[in-house]
Amino acid sequence: MIEYNLAKKEDMKQIANFIAEFNGKKESHIGYCGTDREEIENSLIEDITDIPFQESFIVAKEDEKLIGVLGFDSDLENNSAELWGPFIIKEKWDIAAELWDKMIKKLPKEIDLISMFVNRENKNCIQLATNLNFNKVSEETILAFERKDIDKLRDIPIIELSSDYNEDMQSLHDKIFPNTYYNGSQIIDRMNNHRKVFIDIENKNFAGYIYVEVNPEFGEGSIEFFAVNESARGKGIGSKLLTMALRWIFTFASIDNITLCVNSENEKALNLYKKVGFKEKHQLYYFTRKN
Repeated sequence: MIEYNLAKKEDMKQIANFIAEFNGKKESHIGYCGTDREEIENSLIEDITDIPFQESFIVAKEDEKLIGVLGFDSDLENNSAELWGPFIIKEKWDIAAELWDKMIKKLPKEIDLISMFVNRENKNCIQLATNLNFNKVSEETILAFERKDIDKLRDIPIIELSSDYNEDMQSLHDKIFPNTYYNGSQIIDRMNNHRKVFIDIENKNFAGYIYVEVNPEFGEGSIEFFAVNESARGKGIGSKLLTMALRWIFTFASIDNITLCVNSENEKALNLYKKVGFKEKHQLYYFTRKN
């Protein structure tokens, strides 16, 4: 007999191991989740906070053996939720609909948009998304740069943002990203030893910037924003900024790789990242559904 229950704290390691095992395979990969057990466990504790995982994840067990997991990471401020899973052992995939029914009852009423980020090789989840009337919004490419490739990067000077160029950086950021989660002033306020803005200067003129963050404790690094002035485009500035960011990120010994998500139709951006040394890792479909 299969039992469906909310996740329990004491099951966290088992659940993290289960998700890590399945998310390491393209045919069961979900873009919102990592593949490292400790990273997943940390996310369950530190990132899934609006509704804690003990109230948002459903586990299915048969004879006390874990056979399926499905949960959501809610963003109550934006009335949205991201689906983690479902992750189900192959021969039990027919429980997917039941897992969904159990989980959707735990979703807060204020959530009006649910999203799935599914590897295109994950045929079961793609079919589930279709059955549940999700709409495919876009196709995305996940790119990765590995530590072992840093010797292939150009040896160029790393230029940190100084107060002389704060206004230029703010102006460019707010023009290119007018409605994003940090404005230019907030980025400058956030700068510290683990959050940096690097810039490029051409003929004494501000040409562009890149904002990056690292979390060495968990071996994580991310490129949050970068932009090049329109007058300086086509001159290799983007490649220089990416190189600066990568060289700095990999000064932290705990970081082994960095990943990026790019719309698959954005060939210009894809070519730029690949030129610097990023390699394609996954192709994913982004689905959404009104709740």
